Amino acid sequence: MKQKAFIFLFLLVFLSINLLAQVVLLDSLSRQAYSDIMALKFTSANQLLIKEKERFPQNVFIDYLQNNMGFLKSFISENENIFNEADAGYDQRYKRIAELPENNPYRNYLLANMNLQWAFARLKFRQYFSAAIEINRAYRLLTNNTHTFPNFIPDDLSLGVLHVIIGMVPGKYNWMLQLISMEGNVERGKNEIYTVLQKSLQYPEYAHLKPEALFYLGFIELNLSPDQKHVNQLMTYLDQMSHDNLLMAFLKLDILMRLGKNDQALDFLKSLDRKKGFYPFYYLNYLEGECYLRKLKPKAQKQYLYFLHHFKGVNYRKDAWRKCAWTALIKGDTLKYFQFLDSLKSDGNTNVDSDKSAQAEAERKVLPNIPLLQSRLLFDGGYFQQAKQILREVDTTALKADDKLEWLYRFGRVEHALKQWTQAKYFYKKSIASGKDSPRYFAANAALNMGRIYEQEDSLGQAKTYYNLCLTLDFQEYKNSIRGKAKEALSRMQTK
Repeated sequence: MKQKAFIFLFLLVFLSINLLAQVVLLDSLSRQAYSDIMALKFTSANQLLIKEKERFPQNVFIDYLQNNMGFLKSFISENENIFNEADAGYDQRYKRIAELPENNPYRNYLLANMNLQWAFARLKFRQYFSAAIEINRAYRLLTNNTHTFPNFIPDDLSLGVLHVIIGMVPGKYNWMLQLISMEGNVERGKNEIYTVLQKSLQYPEYAHLKPEALFYLGFIELNLSPDQKHVNQLMTYLDQMSHDNLLMAFLKLDILMRLGKNDQALDFLKSLDRKKGFYPFYYLNYLEGECYLRKLKPKAQKQYLYFLHHFKGVNYRKDAWRKCAWTALIKGDTLKYFQFLDSLKSDGNTNVDSDKSAQAEAERKVLPNIPLLQSRLLFDGGYFQQAKQILREVDTTALKADDKLEWLYRFGRVEHALKQWTQAKYFYKKSIASGKDSPRYFAANAALNMGRIYEQEDSLGQAKTYYNLCLTLDFQEYKNSIRGKAKEALSRMQTK
């Protein structure tokens, strides 16, 4: 009798432990919650996660998705209170996932992603040391996982992102990467993410990874690579997706704007129902302001001011004030121009290049040349012939040295966009010669674009010369962005 009682007690304890053991369940409910989170439909996602927790309290994928939601809220809002609230539950979520057995490939993958997400969030709030530790930890977890589970596809997504980041680290910091044994380059990272995208299209079990893969690739292709073919392919995938996903809609909008398809971007923005259960994404108002400004429409100011009033973060605030100033200047109101510049001096910070440039403009206290400004904005909107016509009408003999440099650069940009490469190279070379000692970005970006033209012409030696020249020039504006693109180009050309 005692033996039977002991066996019964043992089985009861054993079964209880197994019932309570942490597991990863990607069932229909958690997959839908994942989809809603990536669509920025957080209220709907939270309701699904509550139901999932009632059904399977041991499913730690719930903890991961809650962390993902907290990260996106923090990253989009740049609100420190929201970040602190999400951060308060981080350790508990992390601990639950860490209790997964070592032979479960999701253990290290989910822990690595949580480290990576929180590193990105901490960078927003200038917690650089903690972010560096988390990026390093994520790298270790993922590289170990790929050795143990070489066929676990989700690893390639996060590791691909890390390899791109590592590949973008300035050369002077390579010693640091070697010290902590972190390796990677942009092309390797891109290939890994493209692999995940293809798997997500082919196999239903990886379909939930498609939005993330698309988002990362969109960012990489737009910011680093000039390969139009890849961008067009991404647009094909995005066109197939529902407008019910605000994150994917943002990516599509960003691509349209970067490609100079301003009218399409504005039409697409107007078609979005931004109040349909989505988390507030005020950066879209900033982008709507950009679309109107590139058409030289004064109504841009209304969108920038809406962004400034509602967005509680710090990035792009200075640039939004500057764009308000530009709308005033285009209307001929110089007094209002300087008033808006005064507002930007005490608002936001200079973490991103556009805010640094805005701050520098406010400190210069010099009115921009209006025709050059109009040409710049029209060019950004893809209205190349209009931009060129304005440049043609400028009396260059009356321009100050700085404005003459900008005129040369902008003419080169327009000719480049119109595929008049001989003329583009002429103006770019003039820009480099005139601006190589200037703190402005014109000569450096001219060198970058010369490299791109020569690369497209398959003159790889010349292309490398100009990419390297871009990296050697000393300038202040948009430095991280321009040098990052030149560095990526040189890395990419090593494989050619």
